Amino acid sequence: MKKFFIGGAVAALFFACSVESSEGFQLNIDIPSAGNSPIKVTLEGDSVVYEGTLTDGLLTANLDDFDNQFTMVQVTELGQPAVYFHDGADVNITFDELSGFKIEAGIMNDSANALNDQSAFFGQTMQVLEQKYVAAMDSNNVEAQNQIREEAMNLMESQERMKIEFAKRNDILGAAIALSSQSSNLTYEDLKAVLDQVSLKFQGAPDYTRLAERVETMGRSAIGMQFKDFAQTSASGGTLNVLAVEGKYVLVDFWASWCRPCRAANPALVELYDTYHEQGFNILGVSLDRDGALWQKGIKEDGLPWPQISDLQYWQNEISTYYGIQFIPQNILIDDNGVIVAKNMEPAQLGEFLSNNL
Repeated sequence: MKKFFIGGAVAALFFACSVESSEGFQLNIDIPSAGNSPIKVTLEGDSVVYEGTLTDGLLTANLDDFDNQFTMVQVTELGQPAVYFHDGADVNITFDELSGFKIEAGIMNDSANALNDQSAFFGQTMQVLEQKYVAAMDSNNVEAQNQIREEAMNLMESQERMKIEFAKRNDILGAAIALSSQSSNLTYEDLKAVLDQVSLKFQGAPDYTRLAERVETMGRSAIGMQFKDFAQTSASGGTLNVLAVEGKYVLVDFWASWCRPCRAANPALVELYDTYHEQGFNILGVSLDRDGALWQKGIKEDGLPWPQISDLQYWQNEISTYYGIQFIPQNILIDDNGVIVAKNMEPAQLGEFLSNNL
């Protein structure tokens, strides 16, 4: 679990971190079992910044003009690389067959290792749940299966929340962690907090730039923001502007005919539309379809009576791209002034809101 975490999702993001450093650092390697093995220090996947050879498993090298934060030290004899987060400190690398690499490389690397240990604990707990789930399936215990699934989902969300809280206090490393998060509950406020704590010296790093762009995109759909008016092709012909759709509250619903969860959610939306439309509720479907015929077929099959628009550009739909929509279904609720009042409401939540506000 530990090797997977460092060498996988987070490691891939760290490759992007790049900040100028005016001072060099010392690389010390002590791996007796590697003998006189060649080594390489690489950045950006294939950019070699140093090549050398161990002498009886030892090497000391001074590296200058080192710009990148994520580093991979490949010892040929060992096969697997030593991966660490570089923050300008000297680096000491040792290795043994039982525990693998031990890397001392500054405060940020210590923080990464601490997060790694926490993630390993979550991984071990998940393995126990998986074993319990298999046993519940073997005994055909449906109640236990449902309970274990819920525990697993809560565990995964706890892990993502732990990572985000970690990210809020770990500088540019935090930015990389935030970018790696797969949590659908990650908020604009979370990412803004991570971005704001990155120190000035790292604000030229690609991960900082990427996070800033994501924060800007998420900020467009923050509560209280004005929804931008777009015009796209209407399913009924011609073009239709978003803000031309009348209603005290309009749900901008991002969906597609090929999206099963979207189609599964449509009956509940139809019910809400039928219940509250005359009181001032409306819906605008924004489709991420790319086949016009399938789009029209989906509307007809699901009996969707509200206005529908699309540019048939799939995930490159202009509206969904502007608002950073990375999965569907999603929705944004706007009032009659075009101001965003809620996001990603489940049908039950939406029904309660409409009941209280119409």
